[in-house]
Amino acid sequence: MSFVRSALFHAAIFAIGAVTAIACFQGDDYGNPAFRCAPSEGEAACPDSYACCSDDPAAQGGKLPAYRGVAASATLGAPIFAENNNPLSSQGMCVQTAAVANPLANGCPVACNPTWAAEDISNICGGAACCQTEELDDKDCIQDPNTGVWRAVTGADILTGVSTWGNKHGTNQDPEAKGCAAFAMTSDGADPTFQDCLSQLSVANQRGFCNATCPCVEDTCALKNPGAVPKCGVVPAG
Repeated sequence: MSFVRSALFHAAIFAIGAVTAIACFQGDDYGNPAFRCAPSEGEAACPDSYACCSDDPAAQGGKLPAYRGVAASATLGAPIFAENNNPLSSQGMCVQTAAVANPLANGCPVACNPTWAAEDISNICGGAACCQTEELDDKDCIQDPNTGVWRAVTGADILTGVSTWGNKHGTNQDPEAKGCAAFAMTSDGADPTFQDCLSQLSVANQRGFCNATCPCVEDTCALKNPGAVPKCGVVPAG
């Protein structure tokens, strides 16, 4: 089973809203990545020899993440949930980091966003693809208040009152805003850094790891629109 197929296979089994960490294991063969976990749970989130790595590349200001000590710039911003801020993330995958090529500073795979422009994916992934690690949940879908089109919810919807986040969605990052509060060093709703962090929150369609090839993953939310054509060829059952 390939790197990302393993991730998606296990994600379908283990992903339940705000991620529940599994602390007890038997055996050593879990695949790589193994299954979903919460980096904020620390070492208890994964079996021995695995680390719980955030797959969320969100960066300050909605920019591309400034990984590996690169300074923030007009196009690069501080990673909010990945690399050095991995413990702030509630979404990730158990990964055997010893097998990771070209890892981030914390040994984890490079987190990326499958919805980025091709040029941005190439810049962050070094020419590799960006593979979504978890399928969207039906609860991640909302009808855009301006267009009526079904789409995946985003953190920006929190600030406009379209979503209350929390337990409302299935794969949402930071449902209690604890990570954003730690990043901004305040939970003051009027603080611009806290507000910016909230606006960068995402559900599964915007999280992934860089890898050579990716399996096709349907956009669960787009399929709810009349006349939607499955990009993977068939409509998923259910």
